[in-house]
Amino acid sequence: MQIKQKEKIISIILPSYNVAPYIEECLNSAFSQTLSGMEILCVDAKSEDGTLEILEAYKKRADAGEWQGKTMEFFVSDKKSYGYQVNLALKKASGKYVAILETDDFVEPQMYKRLVELAEAMELDYIRGEYDFFTTNEDGSRNFRHVHHYAPTNELLTSTRSERIMTYDQNLWKGIYRRAFLQENEIRLNETPGAAFQDIGFNMQVFSYAKRAYYVEESFYRYRRDREDSSIHSLECFKFYVQELAFLHQLDPDYEKLYWPGIYERFACALCGEYHKAIHQFKLSPDSEYLADYLPRLKQEFKMAMEKNIWPAPTTPKGQVKAILKIL
Repeated sequence: MQIKQKEKIISIILPSYNVAPYIEECLNSAFSQTLSGMEILCVDAKSEDGTLEILEAYKKRADAGEWQGKTMEFFVSDKKSYGYQVNLALKKASGKYVAILETDDFVEPQMYKRLVELAEAMELDYIRGEYDFFTTNEDGSRNFRHVHHYAPTNELLTSTRSERIMTYDQNLWKGIYRRAFLQENEIRLNETPGAAFQDIGFNMQVFSYAKRAYYVEESFYRYRRDREDSSIHSLECFKFYVQELAFLHQLDPDYEKLYWPGIYERFACALCGEYHKAIHQFKLSPDSEYLADYLPRLKQEFKMAMEKNIWPAPTTPKGQVKAILKIL
């Protein structure tokens, strides 16, 4: 497969909201990519901390031709929703491939060139690399930690309906996706408010439909872990996971396309962790008002999963089954 010189090779989607301290490093890493034929699509949810002004300045520089082979489009979202912002950009995208770059992170210069070359050579629906997460010290120095794949690496996968991949491969931003593949399968993100965990439903759609996928051991993405307002530090995580379950039912109400042995392993593992975080870290009681809003839906979900033999799978750890049944 060949891409014509004038066609966009890849669309990089940057959803933002109040990330002024970080977004310049993110944008610089996008514009410094060694790949040409890129469009950068920025979708901001009406930031109030100077992010909008930074984006406008970069837009002017891009329009002036500062970065050869790279263009920038800038949209303002009327909803503060990560999923809505990404979906909006997906509708605007024109690249053969798409990627999502979170605007408090950054990427290495060779990331998209390397992934596109492999995707082209093997005609992939998606490809993902590894990543490093980092924290920043008071003196400005950084500590990086490499995160390895749990998925099979360096081999062509003709199915990703894998319990192992479903449970452990959680990050959509470390790879690229063939846009036609997303369109053909109507893959999109949940548009709930905020910017937390809406990649879960996206991942499950991707894993359910992909016919050609690949994982490389090279690390390209740099993920920030020291933001105090990060969703991983929030009590709301339990709610977000339940919302993603509801989203899957909206997409597949008859349990025919997105439900298969292994899919609930991802949720079971995550929900156990979030439940115990609520109980131990946030000191909530099991019958607290907060948990009472979501436990009935959780019970209903896993009851249906057991009735349809979706969960537990034969390889589900006994400890996980015991933990979920205890919650229920």
